[in-house]
Amino acid sequence: MKFRDLGLFLVAISAAFAQGVGGGGPATPASEPQVRGAPARVSASITLPADRFLAPAVTGAPYSGEQIQEHVQTLSDGTHITETQLHTKIYRDSQGRTRTERPLMMLPNEEGSPLLVEIADPVAGVRYTLDTQNKVAHRVLAQPPGTQGMIYRQGVITAQLGPSGPVVAAPSLTSPAPPGGIVEARQGQFHARNYTEEKLPPQTIEGVLAEGTRRTTVVAEGTEGNDRPFVITEETWMSPDLKVMVLSKTDDPRRGETTMKLTNISRNEPDPSLFQPPPDYQVVDETGQFTIRYNQ
Repeated sequence: MKFRDLGLFLVAISAAFAQGVGGGGPATPASEPQVRGAPARVSASITLPADRFLAPAVTGAPYSGEQIQEHVQTLSDGTHITETQLHTKIYRDSQGRTRTERPLMMLPNEEGSPLLVEIADPVAGVRYTLDTQNKVAHRVLAQPPGTQGMIYRQGVITAQLGPSGPVVAAPSLTSPAPPGGIVEARQGQFHARNYTEEKLPPQTIEGVLAEGTRRTTVVAEGTEGNDRPFVITEETWMSPDLKVMVLSKTDDPRRGETTMKLTNISRNEPDPSLFQPPPDYQVVDETGQFTIRYNQ
């Protein structure tokens, strides 16, 4: 399971927080008074497409682990603000079936959020999204990936991968990216950025041998209203055995430092029951987008 898959199936997410009457949600019933200092009542919903895409199966390399994303912002006075933005559990068996468990409320340092559980089964050709509160398994009949895929950068589709290389994901721009540069879609505008890449010496990360690449991107003066060039550094560490990213680091002066790391890695075969809906769940076949609602 690659990190870029994490936002692939998310279309819209909305959350409303209610704390007593007038708190942005329904009033607390008289029989359940809100206690001062008690956690706010939370409701949330997520709308997903009946996505039929299944990534190619990686067989013979089972593993499980916890993926953690942290963001560090340094203020002008030197103060560091650290936020844990995402904590995901990932499982993959020898047949290439995968399971991810991540919080629905993807907010900084969020605790106690309901889980969004997704199972991708390339063997049976199905994908499940589990509603863990209402015990419903939303099933979608999937199909193998085509010859083209999408390139994602920071959660935004920036280019489409064609036979001859990256192509800008916009109807008016269909030429390959310029040599030595990358074309990125941002707020409806396209910018050419020069970058350099270098291979890093292999190292062991969380007990797994990983191969690293560092990309240094120079954003030219005036490209984004900047009065001087600035540099973005990205490191990516991949495990050739597991075929997953075990560490990524991005240092962007506009946004701070973001680290994504796979921890507590186990090479043991996960429990087979993790890749099937629990027996007490109702299985619902979906052909269009569907919404899961949670209440706490």
